[in-house]
This record gives sequence, C-alpha cells and structure tokens, in this order.
Amino acid sequence: MLEKLKTFSSLVVLPHSVFALPFALASLLTATHGRPSPRVLFWVIVCMVLARTTAMAYNRLADADIDAKNPRTKNRDIPAGRIKVWQVRVIVWVCGLSFVLATTQLNWLAAKLSIPALVIVLFYSHTKRFTWTSHLFLGLALGVAPVGAWIAATGAFAPEPFWLMMAVICFLAGFDILYATQDEAFDKKEGLQSWVVRWGLPNSLKASRFFHACMLGFLTGFGVQAGFPPAYYWGIGIIGAVLLYQHKNAYRLEPGEGRPRFTLSPSMMKMNGWISILYFGVVGVTVWFSKGF
Repeated sequence: MLEKLKTFSSLVVLPHSVFALPFALASLLTATHGRPSPRVLFWVIVCMVLARTTAMAYNRLADADIDAKNPRTKNRDIPAGRIKVWQVRVIVWVCGLSFVLATTQLNWLAAKLSIPALVIVLFYSHTKRFTWTSHLFLGLALGVAPVGAWIAATGAFAPEPFWLMMAVICFLAGFDILYATQDEAFDKKEGLQSWVVRWGLPNSLKASRFFHACMLGFLTGFGVQAGFPPAYYWGIGIIGAVLLYQHKNAYRLEPGEGRPRFTLSPSMMKMNGWISILYFGVVGVTVWFSKGF
C-alpha cells in the first residue's frame, strides 16, 4: 500500500500543489477578511486537491507517448510501467467527478462553474501540440484557483481575484518557459511547440523575466483593488527580490557548439513553491494583523 501511495504521489507530483494552493488561500482570506468558515476552508482545499489531481493524472495520460520518447521523462510512472493506463484513467474519472460533487458543498455558482473549470485545467495538456503559448495555458489552468476560492467564499464574481489569476498566469508562464527550455532539442524533433522552440533561447529568457515582472505588477494591482495598506507592498518587494535572485541563480549558460548550453538548477521548483508560500504569508499578515484593513 505504501508503494502504491508513493507511485500515486509521483504520478500527480503532489508536492507541486503548493504552486497554486497558497494563491487560492490568499484569495479566500481576502474575500472573508481573514475569517473563512472552517467548512468553506475545508471544501476549498478538497476542491483544489481534486482538481489538480485530475489535471496532473490526465496530463501524464495525454503525454505518455511523448514521455516514453524523451530521455528526461522516460522514467515517469506510466512509461516505466509502475502504473497502468487504465488505473490512471480511473484516477482521472474518480477525482474529476469528486471535484464536481465537492463544489456542490459550496454554493450554486461554484457548482455551475465546476465543469468549465475542469475543461480549462484539462485542455492545457494538449496545447503544446499546436501553440507555443502553452505556458500561458498552464498558468490559466492554475490561475483559475484564486477566482474559484473567491466564488466559494462569496458566491459571486468580483474584480479582485482576477488580478491574482493574472499574477498566477505570469508566475507559471515565467518559470515554465525556463523548465521547457530543457527539452528544446526534443520538442523540435517531435514537432512540439514551446516558447523556446518558436523564439529561441535568448528571447525565452527575456520572456521569463518579463512575465515575472508582470506578476509583481498584478500582485500590486490586487493589493490596490483590495485596499491593502503599505505593508503589503513591502512584501511584494521581498518577492521581487526572490524572483531576481532566482533569475540570477536558477540557471546557467555555458559555452557550447554554436550557442550557449542551458542548465536548469534542480532547486528551481522548490524555490517557486517557497515564493507561493511567501505570498500567502504576506497576505495573511496583511489581513490578520494590519489595522488598516
């Protein structure tokens, strides 16, 4: 049983849930002025885990043939035979249907939007086959989480969570462009699309920095829209410093034949997780302890 749980965690990359969950919880805290009901908090977390599990399992299923050819991914669970295709399909259906049912525990609008939300998070898995903007679709797949959390708490749309959605889109696109750069040669060979395949390495590095700068702008806009006090923007400044450090240290360009060779640090994903947690901490401190909010 322990071995099966390890395989399941590996399949859906469970630790990477930290990328979107803190932003969803930051949205929930803001919508409820720091006092979400235990019931809503519980069901938001359940919905987040179920939606992401569905999306990751489906992504591994959709990419199984590609992963089997790529030297970097050929040891993933499906190509390596540690889990069968039919078992992954069961995970997708069970978690997807459970997500829809879980949204009914929140409010009618959350339930009504559950199917469109699933379509968005599943659609990403096909985008690299036809568009170099696939990184933005990945960002959108995770960016809907803050909007969903806001709707879960209030039962209505509002402008505030869309600022967070745009921030998450830029955050994910910024580091996914770097991540995809590792597979540039393979993607070109297989006819797959990515930013680096379309625009080359130097422009991809510039685009990554641009998206992360835009992320900071959208986080600032969220604070303005929510009426946060000045302390919040100091926190955004700290996040900006961490992002700058990441772009200075997360990858290396080494001399190669014809063009520099790109090497990505294994710690980049972990650093991105800490950035998400840091932002949740900034919002938590702002909402809970600031007299101005």
